[in-house]
Amino acid sequence: MTWGKRRALIIGLVILFFVLLVWAGSKPARLASHSVLVIDAQGEINEQREPDFFSVFSGSSVPVLHDIVDAIDAAESDGRISGLVVRIAPLHTGWGKLEEIRTHLLQFRKSGKPSICYLGYDGIGNPEYYLASACQQIWLVPTAPVSIRGMMAEAMFFRGTLDKLKIVPEFYHIAEYKTAGNLYTEKKFTPAHREEVENLLHGIYGQYLTEASEARGMDRAKFEALVSRGPLQSGEAVESKVVDRLGYWDQVQEYFKKRSGEWNPVPLNRYKFFVKNSAAAGGERIAVVHASGLIVSGASESSPGGGSVMGGDSVAADIRRAREDSSIKAIVLRVDSGGGSVVASEVIRREVELARAAKPVVVSMSDVAASGGYWISVNANKIVADPNTITGSIGVLIGKLNISGLYNLLGLSTDYVATSDNATLFSAQQNFSPAQRAYIERSIQKTYAEFTEGVAAGRNMTVKKVDQIGKGRVWTGTQAKEIGLVDELGGLDRAIGVAKELAHISASERVRIVRFPEEKSFFQMLFERERGQWTDGRWATAHGVNARSLDAMVRKIVDTMGPVQARIPYELHIR
Repeated sequence: MTWGKRRALIIGLVILFFVLLVWAGSKPARLASHSVLVIDAQGEINEQREPDFFSVFSGSSVPVLHDIVDAIDAAESDGRISGLVVRIAPLHTGWGKLEEIRTHLLQFRKSGKPSICYLGYDGIGNPEYYLASACQQIWLVPTAPVSIRGMMAEAMFFRGTLDKLKIVPEFYHIAEYKTAGNLYTEKKFTPAHREEVENLLHGIYGQYLTEASEARGMDRAKFEALVSRGPLQSGEAVESKVVDRLGYWDQVQEYFKKRSGEWNPVPLNRYKFFVKNSAAAGGERIAVVHASGLIVSGASESSPGGGSVMGGDSVAADIRRAREDSSIKAIVLRVDSGGGSVVASEVIRREVELARAAKPVVVSMSDVAASGGYWISVNANKIVADPNTITGSIGVLIGKLNISGLYNLLGLSTDYVATSDNATLFSAQQNFSPAQRAYIERSIQKTYAEFTEGVAAGRNMTVKKVDQIGKGRVWTGTQAKEIGLVDELGGLDRAIGVAKELAHISASERVRIVRFPEEKSFFQMLFERERGQWTDGRWATAHGVNARSLDAMVRKIVDTMGPVQARIPYELHIR
């Protein structure tokens, strides 16, 4: 055996040793009695797990929404779990997901087991308190204020910056409420934009006041008065019953020791293995197809800024596999997207239409299901949205940025030859010509007509009615139900319940959830990597990204600025 072969063999054996070591360590030990489930809620909470070889290798992947709610549900009836603690840090997730976690925490309270939401970090504001209000008790570090206060919505506008850089934005839209392009074209809210944002803000604020005060057993008007004069110092928070007591983490531990004689914390990342194993068995199968992120043509991938990009081909293929699998009795399409490419959206919508002809299809809307996110939903048998979901945005937007002025500032120049006037349609070096603007106007009129006609057919409305509630306007889930854009209010659990009803499965019968895309194991990722099949953006970065791949990435992002592009809430922060 040559030295090269011996070295390869040694390296292979070392890798195998570490793989077996991690695999053995990832197998959870027996769960002790009187265990306390500990969940850390912080940052952004995603719908689906990003493919991450190293996280899967180490067994320390970041929990996603279904990890959290499945663990809460399992802990409710798990005799080994004697209580629950949620440690809440500043959150950067949407109100829809927070609402779903709250629903499961409120259900857990019915078990009679103690649940504590522990506020031990700076930056505890309205979203964090909204989540905490669902626990049986709220504990606060003595030096921490509770920064609940009146709610605000804030948007950032880039027009002033673009002017300084000599970049000219040129966007066309239908209609006045299709405001996603305003961050480039305006310096502040237009009247329609302000009206739309105020409508969203007051809808979410009202829901917050009602649900938080109800969970705390407090009069709504009294709670609103407290919020309006906040932030509250720790003593004020206890006195006004906004929190139950002041305490430190060691005192939380002591609380459970006094109840059961011991402190056996079980982190979510460990407990989810027990949940997964117990959920493996079940009766009939229902598919949950995740559709998250900006919609683009082609394959799904991780976006350069983090999170997911929804590839039309990938999601369509997942729906198709669920449709063709005879063991799957119904499909729930879980949508968390503000839109994207009109072509990719239509590819997904067509697969929803085909699936509905074969078996029940129910849409479950998460934080956002607007514009293209609503378009892919419209042909489902039923649409279920969280009350705080942002949906609608039935409208059209198209445009570009002319960067020729910036090039001049930098001393750069370009030149071109073209075979026709419209060859320069989306050139970043010039504005639209009069003829090109006429084409754009015809294009968006045609797309808007198709959008409104499709919604009218899918929702059993007249086109005139759709136009009245369309015009690019976004709505909360509660408002959308009132105007007929969704059928029911509720989270993923309710959507699965509706799917069971449509598939004639008893409400009391346990079902097995089959998730698409499949969450791959370490060994699956390892073998796919060896075969060169894993094309996730993380591997591209690890192996070096050449100029061609960067250009392709940029072009894909630019391509999303098509007729259905609308990133709701387009840098709108409601806190």
